[in-house]
Amino acid sequence: MSTTIKEIRAPLFAIIIGMFMVLLNMTAMNVAIPKLMNTFQSPLSLMQWATTGYILAEAAIIPVAGWLADRFGGRRMFILAISIFTICSILCALSINAEQFILFRILQGLGGGIVMPIGYAIVFRISPPDKIGTVMGSYLGVPILIAPAIGPVFAGWLVDYVSWPYLFWVNVPVGILGICLGLRYLPKLESQAQAKLDKLGMIF
Repeated sequence: MSTTIKEIRAPLFAIIIGMFMVLLNMTAMNVAIPKLMNTFQSPLSLMQWATTGYILAEAAIIPVAGWLADRFGGRRMFILAISIFTICSILCALSINAEQFILFRILQGLGGGIVMPIGYAIVFRISPPDKIGTVMGSYLGVPILIAPAIGPVFAGWLVDYVSWPYLFWVNVPVGILGICLGLRYLPKLESQAQAKLDKLGMIF
């Protein structure tokens, strides 16, 4: 008996929450840079690494995400990635200087970089073969397109009317929800054939 879309809605929701949180936070940060410069009394040349370092870390870990999923399991790595992102959100909110904040942002980028490719891989594997396009486009695509669009607006409101640390505090309940749903609903998929890790390629 083939799997239906209704049967995979719960794991889809867990994956969407993780992806939405990562994408929302990525675009929200740009709006907060001036406030962070003022808070940490740091120049733009240093503070912009909060964004640049995050993106570089995210890009660096993406090529290894597939290997990690094959080695340790997609479900386990997805939940671990959300956990890293959530913990680093707390650390970012509690940072006392720019250097500390940038370090935690880079670590957060490593978690965020794992969430996206592994999330897509899990969705591809659990979706009915004849419904993959529908799942990727409608169920997964729409929320992922919305998150980067509302990120700057949401961040602007928090920075102006609340406080910049809440850009990260809001990730905590969302991350915990994603972890709980992942533990409950994400299937334990069989490991794929594990390729050798290209360490030199990773360095470059």
